Amino acid sequence: MLPQETIRKKRDKQVLTEKDIEDFVQGIDDWSITDGQIAALLMAALVNGLNRDELIAFVNAIVDTGIILDWDSVDLNGPVASVYAMAGVGDKTEIIAAPLLAACGVYVPMICERMQYHAGGTLDKLDSINGFVSRPSLARFRKTLRESGCAFMTPTEQIAPADLRIQSIRDVTATVTSIPLMLMSLFVKKVASGIKNLTVDMKVGNGSFTPSKKEAESCAEEIKQCAPAFGITTDITFSQMDHPVGKNIGNALEIFEAWDYLTGYSPRDPELHALIQNVCASVLIQNKIAATRDEAFSKIEQALNSGQAAECFGHMLYEQGVLPNFISSPAAFLPTAQVIKPVYPDKDGYVSEMNMRWIGLTVLQMGAGRFYQEQRIDYSAGLSNICHPGMYVSSQVPLAFVHAEDEQTANLAITHLKGAVKISEQPV
Repeated sequence: MLPQETIRKKRDKQVLTEKDIEDFVQGIDDWSITDGQIAALLMAALVNGLNRDELIAFVNAIVDTGIILDWDSVDLNGPVASVYAMAGVGDKTEIIAAPLLAACGVYVPMICERMQYHAGGTLDKLDSINGFVSRPSLARFRKTLRESGCAFMTPTEQIAPADLRIQSIRDVTATVTSIPLMLMSLFVKKVASGIKNLTVDMKVGNGSFTPSKKEAESCAEEIKQCAPAFGITTDITFSQMDHPVGKNIGNALEIFEAWDYLTGYSPRDPELHALIQNVCASVLIQNKIAATRDEAFSKIEQALNSGQAAECFGHMLYEQGVLPNFISSPAAFLPTAQVIKPVYPDKDGYVSEMNMRWIGLTVLQMGAGRFYQEQRIDYSAGLSNICHPGMYVSSQVPLAFVHAEDEQTANLAITHLKGAVKISEQPV
């Protein structure tokens, strides 16, 4: 069928056949279908949705454009599993959880997202580290996993190449928020990575793509219903996204915070620690590394306090191109903004509400993401030491610090951040 007819069918709310989907995806892979046609179908899918059969057919067709990694032939002495954190502003769950789980005996291959509109992407964050190779060869990816316990990569010409085109177009066409397209992307990467056990952290709040509990639960149920079609067992955790978990938003700033957490250089943020514990405990129990949550928590604490988790992180980075002294001096590997300014509120009071989506868009406008495919990312841009609900802020206690490439960008970000944070005169 002509690609225009497939687009028309979905535009007119008709159900696509498996053949429609296979032909269209084949055209994506061999470039006989244009970026404009892909964008049109994505928008039609966003507006009219995909049913479960369509979603499964898309995943299978996209995975079939490349290879599926097979870990049975690799000498690993533990289970292979993965985590997926649904998009959220300032979320660094995947970057922390993978090396922490590796230190607990789980092998974690991570084929990840880049930018996800206002929420950022795991690989863009890792790409802020000088030397990091986010598109390693398959041999290098396998070696990194075998020797470090975790490895990160983007889809390539060998692994889900059609997904590589689709996601780059979703990023710049306002179709990232489609739940069916999000689940399609999730399953493509996890099926291609060769895992059978998956833990998904569902975000709930205005900084995520599932702002209400009902939407998050509906999305989680769809994941559970689709996963058996790919031979994957799933476990779901839930976490809030109405305010930042942790203190930094922005690529390099979040990497620094992940390093800080894994090394214990500073006291760990209690809410971030609880989130990581919850996600990692689910993985350890699912993969029979721990029998109970208490045992899982104990293994997590031991991996952190012994330095093993930080060592796995550093080893993974080394295997993927970063010099070995990153763990001892990360600042030398991360870009620093030209302008760093505090953001003071217009009135003293208590933070009562935060529009996380707007805050994410503020960081995006500062240059931390892309508005078009070829745009250069400013990896240093972002917000550090950001406030939380209930916190008292004043002319001496800032809402956050902006990190920008020039004064104009910094001042615009300050204006936007003030508009995204509500202040109450009464304690919250």
